[in-house]
Amino acid sequence: MTRSRAAKRAWLAVGATIVVGLLAACSASGGTSQGAASAGGSASSGAASPAASEGRAVVLVSGLATQTPYTTTTAKCTTGLSAGDSVSALRDSLVAVGNRVYTAPAQAGPGVVESTSGMAASSGCPPPLPADLTINTTAGLDQGGAHLATFLSYLHYHEGVTTVDLVGHSMGGLFARGAIGDVAGQAGSVKVRSLIALSTPWTGTFPADYAEGILPLSVCGTEQFCLKVLPDYKAKLSAPEGPEGAANVIGTRDLQGPNGWNVSQGDDLAGIPVTLIGGDRFSRPGGLPSVWPNDGIVSKSSALAEGLAGAPLAIRSCLVRPDVHTIGLAAELGLPWTASVTWDPVVLAAVAKAVAGPVAGGQVATLGHC
Repeated sequence: MTRSRAAKRAWLAVGATIVVGLLAACSASGGTSQGAASAGGSASSGAASPAASEGRAVVLVSGLATQTPYTTTTAKCTTGLSAGDSVSALRDSLVAVGNRVYTAPAQAGPGVVESTSGMAASSGCPPPLPADLTINTTAGLDQGGAHLATFLSYLHYHEGVTTVDLVGHSMGGLFARGAIGDVAGQAGSVKVRSLIALSTPWTGTFPADYAEGILPLSVCGTEQFCLKVLPDYKAKLSAPEGPEGAANVIGTRDLQGPNGWNVSQGDDLAGIPVTLIGGDRFSRPGGLPSVWPNDGIVSKSSALAEGLAGAPLAIRSCLVRPDVHTIGLAAELGLPWTASVTWDPVVLAAVAKAVAGPVAGGQVATLGHC
């Protein structure tokens, strides 16, 4: 057992207790427990899609410092976006083609999420699940993975989900990786069918490397957005309210070192087909491959897991689009939301295709790289 995996056993034990408690509360009340009820009923009570009839579901996982309310196929936020700014377009497009979809609850800090604020607010959302089933997107990768694993157990025991396709945006892909290793050893838990990672920093992010003093500001050259992003990111990390736990563990040294997080995960993704999607909106001829091209936050090479430390991935397919990392960056640059990786119609179609397609046999690349 790796050091990282051993450290999460306590979180999983707590999570198992929470799930059992929720089920007991449901049984006693004859309905859903506090925080588990859905405004429109659970996905299993709605019209069954082909995936739903097989116990299959898609689970969407958002990234660093995001807020994502818990939603199901039939119960979403009724005002504003359906499930927060990070995964709403993914959720809506996958539901539209008949998938059973859940958004993993995620909060920028400890606690639960009832609604989201900001430029893409959501309210009137289904009642939240407890904090132990909610990813703290400003905490560490291990805790986030453990909370996601507990949420998957909840879906298994409460919603009858047996098999999941995990779709992670940004750090959500790393939270998903952490959860996969956790649920693999649990008897009676869900089976992970595939992982689809959108702009996930597999080998780190260049803003984190700058903040840690690994990269100089000169890597930006004359690219103005890069010159703005790097100091901004460093300032946020040093702020008292900054996302210390998560943002401090996505540098190259943290993920890729000999004792880094990727190595600590062992072969947890063995046999799990992985689809990799990244953005290359910004480029600099002759620039460092660990920085250029990039989507404003994550380089193409990191999103495609090039040079990944530890066990290699079973890469199923790859896609690179001229997108930015988030709709927030798109708005800042005067671009439409569809120029961001989670709202790009081509990306949405690729995710739906990956969910619908077979994953056995020749569909999975042997090992290695895109």
